[in-house]
Amino acid sequence: MFNRALILNLTHLGLSFLFLIVNSFAGKLSDYGYSDDLDGVKKILGELNGPYDHEVVERLIIDLGANEFLLRESATIRLSNMPLIDRKKLLSRLSELSLEQKIRVQRILKKNSEENFVRMLEALNEIIIEGKHEGFLEDLWKSADKAEYKTFSNLWRLYNDSSLATFVESDVDLVKENLYSDNGIVRYSAVQLIINLLGKESVPLIAELINDNNDQIKWNVANSLMNFGSRECLKPFSELLMCEDFGLRWRSVEALRNLTDQEFGYYAAGNAEDRSASANLWGKWIIKNKEIANLRFINPLNKTINLFDGVSLNGWEIRPLTGFGLVAPKNIKNGWGIEDKCLSAKKGFRSELVSSASFLDYEFSIYYKLTDNRSDGGIGIFAGGADEGYVEVQLHRQNSGDLYNLASGANKRKLEENKRIFLLDDGNPFIGRSNKFKASNENDDDWNKMTIRVQNGQSEVKINNEVQNRVLLKGNSPSKLVIRNESYGEVLFKNIILKKL
Repeated sequence: MFNRALILNLTHLGLSFLFLIVNSFAGKLSDYGYSDDLDGVKKILGELNGPYDHEVVERLIIDLGANEFLLRESATIRLSNMPLIDRKKLLSRLSELSLEQKIRVQRILKKNSEENFVRMLEALNEIIIEGKHEGFLEDLWKSADKAEYKTFSNLWRLYNDSSLATFVESDVDLVKENLYSDNGIVRYSAVQLIINLLGKESVPLIAELINDNNDQIKWNVANSLMNFGSRECLKPFSELLMCEDFGLRWRSVEALRNLTDQEFGYYAAGNAEDRSASANLWGKWIIKNKEIANLRFINPLNKTINLFDGVSLNGWEIRPLTGFGLVAPKNIKNGWGIEDKCLSAKKGFRSELVSSASFLDYEFSIYYKLTDNRSDGGIGIFAGGADEGYVEVQLHRQNSGDLYNLASGANKRKLEENKRIFLLDDGNPFIGRSNKFKASNENDDDWNKMTIRVQNGQSEVKINNEVQNRVLLKGNSPSKLVIRNESYGEVLFKNIILKKL
């Protein structure tokens, strides 16, 4: 018996829509001409999965050169807003078009780009997740065929989460069939669904995927097999030691070390040649000992960590907080206190707490209270040494969720050498500040919850369960967390939890 508790046309909007689609972020279907409800989900899925109307597109291309301005503009808007358009074919036809048509086609391709299309798919998935709209799994997975993203990305994760939200029990056979789908997004979602549905009973099904050609799926399968106490997890973990993704290599060797208590001098950040000898040793050891070794399957990765025990600052280092011409006080330890099991960042003592441990993929949650209008703090992610900087998620009334790239400026050259390149949700480089997506949803003078999810370098910030910002770090590696005290007003914190992913 399945445990349900585990499962979590285009309209004419006027000329302003042409500019809206470029500057919007994923999160609302209304940014792309659809309603943010069940009707919007039905309409966009119908258009995504329906036949491509070549005749309509051809007629609109002709209208791009019409004598009437309104007809040209109407055709431009409709082509700009179409969820499906053959961009390559349209581009190849430029030589046979008039100058007016060429200008408009270039304008259309700029607005109706692959990047904007992917953001629209992200918005679709977010609306399904937020609305818990059930019964769309088959149509949702059909729409994934339109996405050209072959490697793991935030879009994969969103399809996975929306698949969990829209699943109904009549979808069971559909899920089993798609465990071997050619579409990586669908296969990734199907694997997670079958694991959630069947629990340990899914082992015979997912064990056949330990040789999957997608490293992210192979990792998910190996990790689940480990959680279910299956020795079949060892082989895929050892094979991932030679994959291209540093994060997967790091997590795989951590799993192997914790499971076996073995150490073969493997260095996840090394190049392929440096890694091969120790990876081969792991492989040989597994062949010899897979069936007889005493493996430690009980919580081998210690997935959930309480980062604040309510009585001490164990696990944290106090560091001076400088920058912007400000000098940190000498008595920075006085800037932090503990009252009623709450952490207090006190007024007048500019400093920061830095986690002793580093983390790769995780979901970090923290409750905070801004005690007055001057309360000012922040959470730092992707933090390294004191001179490397990080990305700050601001905590300040009306601005909580804004991002600041504190790893740029004076450290820019060094960070570029280390390949630490930050990208915003629209794909542009992150320099300076990135305003949050939506108006503040904080509760003044009360507790608010911030959740930060980091996976494969893609971070997503939620405040009170509403997505407020995203930033991607290319070439992600284990990093520390920071809690900032800007010193202007007191900020309180509690329930500081990290879950490894």
